[in-house]
Amino acid sequence: MITVVWFRHDLRVQDQPLLQRAAALGAPILPLYVLNERWTRPGPEGFDRLGPAKAAFLQECLEDLAASLDTLGLTLSTALASPAALLSHWHQSTPLQVVTAQADAPEEQQDIDTLRAEGITVHEMDTRTLLSSCALPWDDAFPATFSRFRKPVERRGGPPVPATEGASPRLNAADSLPLPEWAGSVVGALGVRRGDWQRDPQHYFSLHGGEQAACHWLQQYLFEDHHIGHYKTTRNQLIGTGYSSRLSAALAWGCLSVRYVWHSILEYEQKFGGDQNSYWLRFELLWREFFYWSQREHGAHVFRRDGLKIFHKTTSMKPGEEDNASCYWQAWCAAETGLPFIDANLKELLATGYLSNRGRQNLASFLVHDLGLDWRQGARWFERHLVDHDVASNWGNWAYIAGVGHDAQGGRRFSPTRQWWRHDPDADFVRYWLPVMNGLSRQQILQLHFAFGDEPGWQGYPAPVISLPESDREVT
Repeated sequence: MITVVWFRHDLRVQDQPLLQRAAALGAPILPLYVLNERWTRPGPEGFDRLGPAKAAFLQECLEDLAASLDTLGLTLSTALASPAALLSHWHQSTPLQVVTAQADAPEEQQDIDTLRAEGITVHEMDTRTLLSSCALPWDDAFPATFSRFRKPVERRGGPPVPATEGASPRLNAADSLPLPEWAGSVVGALGVRRGDWQRDPQHYFSLHGGEQAACHWLQQYLFEDHHIGHYKTTRNQLIGTGYSSRLSAALAWGCLSVRYVWHSILEYEQKFGGDQNSYWLRFELLWREFFYWSQREHGAHVFRRDGLKIFHKTTSMKPGEEDNASCYWQAWCAAETGLPFIDANLKELLATGYLSNRGRQNLASFLVHDLGLDWRQGARWFERHLVDHDVASNWGNWAYIAGVGHDAQGGRRFSPTRQWWRHDPDADFVRYWLPVMNGLSRQQILQLHFAFGDEPGWQGYPAPVISLPESDREVT
């Protein structure tokens, strides 16, 4: 009998319940990462789940994990395959048990259920949450809104976040198992999808993937640069250094545990004092927690066009919009909607795999409420390109903006005009990602923003694909 530690979105060795559990089981340990072959297949929109920046970041995370495991005497096995098929294949010749994280999405739960149906014992561990599943502060129904979730969680001195795990225990390595001929190479698959993409250190989001880089950045962000001291006031900026925590990718891939980040913030507050800025970063971690447990509660309903049906809103295209849907979608994918603020955000996403909080909300609002497209198209586009894609947070936030998730107001439309005017007051962000705008004043760029129906008026930049409502012209 061997114990397979199946890593998914928990690519670290410190504060790692999977390794702690595997050590307690006593059998030799085989670490495994499977790049699910579903990720490499085009979906209905014609693209897979691994954009260039995302593939590069995952590649770096796996290299870092392999090096860390090597220091513990373990060798990471990787494969491009169906996880359930690979583990079932091995189990036929070598009895095994599996230690892995609790499922993030229904398809992962299907894999776990398949393994159990094959007679394989699967030990599921909490690796991605602040709260323990045995101490949730609600009784029956999951809270319908974030505020109803947050208040009981924060009651009596704050969330009961368990302490992080201790140092990695002594581990006994199992011999590697041969891969079947139908299993592919993770290195090859990620290399093809990464292509010639390279991280540009001039871009704001230029952090390297992996646990070591994440730990170094967390230390620098909190205790050296003290950027958390202005987090609440700068988190909606679009460009610059230190305006946001840049922890999302490390959390999404599990290079850092959310509990470790939480306790690190508490340590900062003990040393330097807490205020609204440090609280607000913990507040954002609670939003992440909320969407995680919502995904756990609602399962596949999260991915329906009509969403969770908590507030009984449905979505549909307006008459005549179906004819324009393909044109709108192509313009979106090419970052050529003709609205400079929207296109600048799309350019940043394509180039870096990252978007500011404000950029994400504006893109989601524009696709849903202005283009009238299916919100799930946007969620899948983010899933492909975002380096920090997290199933629960991404799909939960898109459903929220579309009004079919946990928003009691029935959806959120942000005026792309006023949002740009407010958050990019000197047009630095737009000019950075759209160099064609260099030489234009802010007012001239605004004229392009409203040039629907006109011929391209500046070096071939496209005219807007839609006409914004008259109310959007008020920018003061």
